[in-house]
Amino acid sequence: MKTNLFTIALLFFVLVFTACNSDDNPVVTPIATPSANGFSWKENGGSIVKIATSATFSTQYKTLIARDASGATVFEINLNGTVPATYTIGSNNAITYVGVSPYFTASSGNIVISANAAGKVTGTFQGDGNSGGITAVNGTFTNIDVVP
Repeated sequence: MKTNLFTIALLFFVLVFTACNSDDNPVVTPIATPSANGFSWKENGGSIVKIATSATFSTQYKTLIARDASGATVFEINLNGTVPATYTIGSNNAITYVGVSPYFTASSGNIVISANAAGKVTGTFQGDGNSGGITAVNGTFTNIDVVP
């Protein structure tokens, strides 16, 4: 009888200490996904992302303007269209970065509008040139308000 009782007690302790592991039910804390909306860019292929505080896209002038906190223009992107397409830098399409002195104007590159619907425009841009210590800019614009 003592052997059976001892075996049952030993079995009980083995089950108690091995049946549940604290790793079986980990606590999952959701991580908020940062909003990707807005206008951001990098200079000279660097890793530092700069962000404009506001941006709008005018269909009348076919121009995307990004501004800093003071309301001053940081980027002006002029296009010859407003529909989703790739616009190559040239006489009708331009990227001007006025956040440096003298202004950086891209001599090559492109602007891609990937969506223009429901009053929002989204896309990317990349431009190469040489002015104000800048040789290249690239960035994104996501869900930018479209104005007449």
